[in-house]
Amino acid sequence: MKTLLVTGTDTGVGKTWISALLVRHFQKHGIRTGAYKPVCSGAEMASDGNFVWADVEALRAACGNEPPLDRVCPQRFHAAVAPNVAAALEGRTVNDHQLADAINAWSPFADQLIVEGAGGIFCPLSNQSTVMELARKLNGPVIVVAANRLGVINHTRLTVNALQSQGLKVTAIVLNETAAEVLKNSDPSTSTNALQLMHWVPNIPLFHCDFGAEALTAVSLEVSCPDIPPFANA
Repeated sequence: MKTLLVTGTDTGVGKTWISALLVRHFQKHGIRTGAYKPVCSGAEMASDGNFVWADVEALRAACGNEPPLDRVCPQRFHAAVAPNVAAALEGRTVNDHQLADAINAWSPFADQLIVEGAGGIFCPLSNQSTVMELARKLNGPVIVVAANRLGVINHTRLTVNALQSQGLKVTAIVLNETAAEVLKNSDPSTSTNALQLMHWVPNIPLFHCDFGAEALTAVSLEVSCPDIPPFANA
């Protein structure tokens, strides 16, 4: 089973949206694909009184709502803080070994697994591990999701450099629109960020995702991305 880790330059950059999009995209190409989030924090109470983790539900929905919740995300905590902190607030700890080992539950059901990290690459998952340690254990390709806003060039380059310094392959960068078009007018960098990323990170395929889009558009057409099936509009 192949893995594709989706990390981000920060929290709130749209990792879950891109992860779910990729699950559906691989499935459309006839590839058995699952979604896995090793740990999640930040729950909301539903109308029936039960707690709901929106990111986990989005990933599960991308899989057709068929997999059990624990297969998609085996460790879930309530507070909207780093997972290890959220666990401590409940008098619990994150099972560090389970972060990577629980992926094996997908083996009979998927040939490709989209793994979504938490926060940025150095976000703590447990008291021992960050997303970076998980990436090293998986030792597969990594996608970096970055929000199209001021500061994205610095944040993206720092994340890419950190991953590459550990010998990890950054297979693509996704420049993601996280706000509706009406909100973009106040940030002139949004019209130049893609060109700047292609200039400063020229050897990594760059994709763009419009707000609410169901497909990625390839920006750097001359750089191929063999780890992702081609999009129709690419």
